[in-house]
Amino acid sequence: MMSLTCPKCHGEMRQYERSGVVIDQCGECRGIFLDRGELEKLFEAEANWSAQQAPPAPQPAQHVT
Repeated sequence: MMSLTCPKCHGEMRQYERSGVVIDQCGECRGIFLDRGELEKLFEAEANWSAQQAPPAPQPAQHVT
């Protein structure tokens, strides 16, 4: 595999996976670089996670007559 070089500081980049998206991060300046469409995939994964974590909607009060 070819080693990637950071476009900002020219440090060595490493890759890791987060929510099915491969993220390139510089080991020197810690900059994060995404390929086309990957930011949108991360937003979608976050929205799905948030929807699963949301508490259930409160039920309307029952009036006793």
